[in-house]
Amino acid sequence: MAQAEVQAQERPQSAAAAGARQDFNGDGYEDLAVGAPYATVGGKKAAGYVALVYGSAHGLDLAGKKVVTQASPGIPGTPEADDRFGAHLITADLDGDGYTDLVVPATGEDWTWGGEARTSSQTVLWGSVAGLSGGTLLQPGRTFATHFSIPGDFDGDGHTDLALPGGVRFGPFTREGLPARTQQISVSEADDSLLEMAAGDVDGDGRTDLVSLTMPADWEPGDQSSNHTLNYLHATPDGIEPLTVLRDGRGEKIEGGEDIELGDVNGDGRDDLVFGRPRPANGNEEPSDPSQYGSRVGVVLGTAQGLPSGDPRMIHQDTPGVPGVDEAGDLFGASVKVGDVNGDGYADIVAGNPYEDFAGVADAGTVAVIPGGVSGPTGAGSKVFSQNTAGVPGTAERRDYFSEAVTLLDGDGDGRADLVVGAPGENTNAGSVWAFRSTASGVTTTGSLAFGAKALGTHPDGARLGAEFPR
Repeated sequence: MAQAEVQAQERPQSAAAAGARQDFNGDGYEDLAVGAPYATVGGKKAAGYVALVYGSAHGLDLAGKKVVTQASPGIPGTPEADDRFGAHLITADLDGDGYTDLVVPATGEDWTWGGEARTSSQTVLWGSVAGLSGGTLLQPGRTFATHFSIPGDFDGDGHTDLALPGGVRFGPFTREGLPARTQQISVSEADDSLLEMAAGDVDGDGRTDLVSLTMPADWEPGDQSSNHTLNYLHATPDGIEPLTVLRDGRGEKIEGGEDIELGDVNGDGRDDLVFGRPRPANGNEEPSDPSQYGSRVGVVLGTAQGLPSGDPRMIHQDTPGVPGVDEAGDLFGASVKVGDVNGDGYADIVAGNPYEDFAGVADAGTVAVIPGGVSGPTGAGSKVFSQNTAGVPGTAERRDYFSEAVTLLDGDGDGRADLVVGAPGENTNAGSVWAFRSTASGVTTTGSLAFGAKALGTHPDGARLGAEFPR
């Protein structure tokens, strides 16, 4: 048997054993996909692209970078203005071949399927020993929105499924983009709109549960009093059960904020809910009680019964151990991600603070890493990074919005999650991405790298590179 054939059969097993979740070529190193949905492609504004950077023994390696657009070979469609190819990226092994695939929505795409006009499409780039290649349009079905989905094993059968606003598509998927079966179920209450979803096993039963973040459908810009609701959907062998609204100790809906993530922050084998709440809870004025500030991160610990009712643990910049000061307009928690950055068995929290002002620079942005522990995160031992931190390439500038998007992946295969930060405002909205390594002491700036349009050979104007990482 030829060596290439041996690698094609053995690499996926090695990656799976190492726990790699975002490994497009099955070599055991996780890879980075970053969307630039507002980038100009072929003269078409906001046509969009996806940049790929593969992992290696030395971390993310720009030598193998690749840019994928709707003009790339094998990719369906054509770059058009406002297609926004590269928005809301999703990583999952849809066909069960051991290689991670990448689902790339084009949220502004106008197309026809089944004789019906459609808006928004999802293209699957299939993983292989050579990395991502080709492309297949996921068939939308009549009851499923195609602009947003999240992967998980929602029936525990070992195949990757996709949860969407209208229900679940169960895997394995065919190379024609068809699921094995579907389930219709709402991820929001009546008259609410979906903002975000997160997937994880919160009760430790081996099936992926779902949490949705919603808001009133009649919300209007500037209305700061509208509740952002957190909903828990339990997974069973038959699929997802109807939602339960999460409530605090007073029986009120927990104000969910802007971003949500699931991960095991206390090491008990169950995933916990982490949510960012980067705005005042009520009204436009600063509340007299500092605990009412919206710029904080909330934590609800998972139990054998799922996500319980009760007051979430809140961490903010006035929490002991967290550098900085809690100020209106910081947006601490505008982006959140959960992963074990030091390999101690407890997932840590990354909290973006893209509007943080410092050193006389407005909206430069910082990112905090909050350690997990046996009792969950307390704020103790937190570290904050910016473009002005020693060893970080670049310089903090006005409206960089460093950390508007963040992600974690094990780019060097050492079992520790590495931090990746997007600053879509860098260089007047051209955008850039920063990649950090991790050690037993956590995130380090040693060996960090940054890249933007120049390194990728793409059009910089208004691209906002770094605004989208996979969910």
